[in-house]
Amino acid sequence: MITIEVIAPPSNEDAITRIAKQNEASDYWISRSNDKQIAIKILVDTSKSQKILDLLQKLMNGKSNFRVLAYPLEIALPYEKDKSSNSTATISREALLRQLKVQGKLDSHYLMLVFLSTIVAAIGLIQNNVAVIIGAMVIAPLLGPNLALSLSTTLGQVNGILNALRTLAVGIIFALVLSAGLSLFYPDLVLTTELLSRTSVGIDGLALALASGAAAALSITTGVSSVLVGVMVAVALLPPTVTLGICLGIGAYPEAKGAAFLLIANIASVNLTAQLTMRLKGIKPREEEHQRTALIVFIIGILCWCALIAYLIYRLN
Repeated sequence: MITIEVIAPPSNEDAITRIAKQNEASDYWISRSNDKQIAIKILVDTSKSQKILDLLQKLMNGKSNFRVLAYPLEIALPYEKDKSSNSTATISREALLRQLKVQGKLDSHYLMLVFLSTIVAAIGLIQNNVAVIIGAMVIAPLLGPNLALSLSTTLGQVNGILNALRTLAVGIIFALVLSAGLSLFYPDLVLTTELLSRTSVGIDGLALALASGAAAALSITTGVSSVLVGVMVAVALLPPTVTLGICLGIGAYPEAKGAAFLLIANIASVNLTAQLTMRLKGIKPREEEHQRTALIVFIIGILCWCALIAYLIYRLN
């Protein structure tokens, strides 16, 4: 359940209560009122929150002294089961944007996590230690920028796409430089089986990346914890990146080429299924005039990822 609090001029009381009634809100009430403004609280099922928020946003356009607040409800007595818990409900677009803006932000915290996860992953790959590699996946921050990229593409937000691409590119380049530099401390480095397994594109690797993207989008849009899904995405992206850096550092260029193809294929696969999943979950702009632009950007994104994947699959034959 979600509580939506509307602070508005008194003249909007009837319109707000009508929105609550028409969208089957569990309850609504006036929490305070004076001559200048009223505050109406609406208790609503999670699955219906997006439509109510869109209607309220449309109502408040061009008006002053109007604010909408939404926050999750932890406890309510008497107990009322949230119908969305067993459905395909999607959390609100605004909540997604806020969450992914934080996760996809390029800051010192993001760079520190990239630094730590790269060092751990490189050591694990060089020592052929699977447990250490898995440990690196847990702290790798690559889920955020990829989901931010998919969401921005689905909503047709060009600035969001550019910001997400910048964050993802900086993280990958930083990891490449670190892993290449680390390889210099191993002058007699021999490519281990863990490294060699990330130097070619296979159908199984593409399937993992495709599943990771869909799982990531489902977890974020339904409000389920995305920690384990973040590990899946990191498995698809960080080891090939570190392998590419190590191979470049020791001059193993044929293997570096294979690792680069694998990295590109996995990025394309993750974002392809993430975008498709978000679209199937009904995520789109509220304004009708922006929906056509968003659809065009979405289609362009899908075609680009499909073209990349098709080219790489073609090279497998």
